[in-house]
Amino acid sequence: MHILTRTILTITALSLLQGAAMSQEASTLSFAGHDWRVTAQAAEVTTHDGRDALALTGGRVWTDDLTFTDGVISFDVAYQEETIFVGASWRTDAAGEFMEDVYFRGHLNEKPDAMQYTPEVNGLSAWQIFSDDNAGGPVSQQFGAWNTVRIVVEGDMADIYFNSDTPVLHVPDLKTDRDAGGIALRSTGVNSGTAYYSNLVVRPLAAGEGVTGTPKADAKPPAGAIESWQVSSTAIDEALVAGATELPTELIKDLGFAAVATETNGIANLARVTGPASGADTLLVRLKLTSDTDQMKQLVFGYSDRVRLYLNGKLVYGGDASWKARDYRFLGTVGFFDAVGLDLKAGENELIAAVSETFGGWAWAGAMADRDGVKLD
Repeated sequence: MHILTRTILTITALSLLQGAAMSQEASTLSFAGHDWRVTAQAAEVTTHDGRDALALTGGRVWTDDLTFTDGVISFDVAYQEETIFVGASWRTDAAGEFMEDVYFRGHLNEKPDAMQYTPEVNGLSAWQIFSDDNAGGPVSQQFGAWNTVRIVVEGDMADIYFNSDTPVLHVPDLKTDRDAGGIALRSTGVNSGTAYYSNLVVRPLAAGEGVTGTPKADAKPPAGAIESWQVSSTAIDEALVAGATELPTELIKDLGFAAVATETNGIANLARVTGPASGADTLLVRLKLTSDTDQMKQLVFGYSDRVRLYLNGKLVYGGDASWKARDYRFLGTVGFFDAVGLDLKAGENELIAAVSETFGGWAWAGAMADRDGVKLD
């Protein structure tokens, strides 16, 4: 590692929850032979525990001088036991809106969710959507000491090593479908401390090198899972549907809709349409049901963060599954946990889910096991 100068950069930032966007002026620094763009409260090339290191607080640094496809990202990282999220991203786009991301939760040592893989799509992390054993697991973190991380990426798969000779996580399906981009390092969390990165190496795969891990059994969608949904191309303000027992018709008439396929777990990542913004945090998800007769059908569903469900314009369900919405331990991870009876009329019926998002995963999922006498479009 060749470090020429000691550079201290302090940047005014808004510290948000993990995965949330940060609004700040970017600066640059040189570290480990690469130029890095800084979007963080502070970034410093310094010495830590006798090593040249990057000290990073409250944000990320991004490479603008390399293109990573398949290869290996390895580094050592030191941090304290606290609510902090440290790790790396790869195949990032220039705007920092799309990437594959893996991070370690400093406050959840050896817990089942101490480690997390998630895509970021349109600037939104999706950890609430991807929460099975192929997206996370326990790791034993050393606090105040160096942890050795190695990420091996090959095609649509990745192996994650953490203080180990074998993968602690195998990701069988990288979700962004990006095949190239930059890399980023992170140290995020509200009022979190500093993470120190050292011995960073980014290189191509060697001859015969590649992923060696195997997938875990993942959660399968229930019977009758709906694999594609019509989603509005424009987000609206949640205030327009808050408290509405009838869906305002003017919300629908000027909106375009396009198909969004579900992920392998049966959940649609609505961020594939757009990311949430102030005054534009609600997408409408539409399903047409043509029934042979008047009948009741059960829809099993899941969502994040909040939903109002309208059948033929009338409210039939409303719920809030946001992080900590129900108690301080509630994560808001998405599954097929809820059900509603749909009172279908003979002919065409329209189901609209108004799904609102704050952070962690903009999601909708639904399944109808009994489809006798009903056609779904």
